[in-house]
This record gives sequence, structure tokens and C-alpha cells, in this order.
Amino acid sequence: MPRVPDRFDLWVRRARACADPVRQADYVLGALAALPYWHLLNTGTRDRPQPAEAEIESGRYLLVFSDAARVEELTPGAASAAPPISMPTIKAFPWTLDRPGTAGLLVNPGEDAVLMPRDHVDHFYQEWRARQAAQPIGFWIPNMTDEEEDFWQEHGL
Repeated sequence: MPRVPDRFDLWVRRARACADPVRQADYVLGALAALPYWHLLNTGTRDRPQPAEAEIESGRYLLVFSDAARVEELTPGAASAAPPISMPTIKAFPWTLDRPGTAGLLVNPGEDAVLMPRDHVDHFYQEWRARQAAQPIGFWIPNMTDEEEDFWQEHGL
């Protein structure tokens, strides 16, 4: 039975419709950054997990899935021996970039696979971290008087 496209699939389709390769990478990596978890195929054991990699022309690519069910679709029945590795997205980016010898990401291997080179991932992650650091921290109270707003601004809040 064919899979019903989810939000990630729609972003991948939108990326493919874009002619600019940098913009395509931004679409796919933005969709990956929006996921709560990345799921990796576990080729190790339950006690000693080992993420799967695919050898492609320019190097070893880490297999990343947008959904844990996709891992099961790729390897039916294997999840009982070694469940997929699920990692929060905020930790998955730096962990991926710290892996020696990883040439990039192979996202959702299969019909809608996307190959993301390491330099695109690194560039996106650096910009993402810079945007997060630049976000102002605070809150806004509606209907403040000018004096109240001046007080909060003066005290850096």
C-alpha cells in the first residue's frame, strides 16, 4: 500500500520543484530541523547501537529517516532485534557533524530519497545556531503604559 505523503514529503517535493540547489537544501534541512526526532537505522544490537551508513560515490552517508515507521518499512521485522535509534533534532545536527568520515545524510532512503552533502548540513546548522542565538529573550505585556514600558526597557527585560 502506498504511503500517504506527510508534511516532510511535501517539503521534499517543494524542494525538488525549486531550481536553485542551495534553496533545495534549505527546504529539506529546514524540514529536518522542524522534526522533533531523527530516526536512524540500527545495524548494531539493542545494547550497542550502530547507525547504518550507505556507501555512495563520494563517501559514506548516514541513513536518516523522518519517521520511525519508515525504518520498519525499509527493514520489516528487523526492529525487534535492534530498534531504530531516535535522537532529538537539536542533538542530531551536531552529532552528525562530529562523526568522522561522514560525507552527508541520505534522508528517507527509497523512492523519495534525498542526498544531503555534509557542507550543506554544516552551513545550514551554523546559520540555524546563529539565528537561535540572536533571538531576543523576553516577553511582551499588552496594554502597558509608556512609563511601564520604559521601566522594563531600562532594566533590560
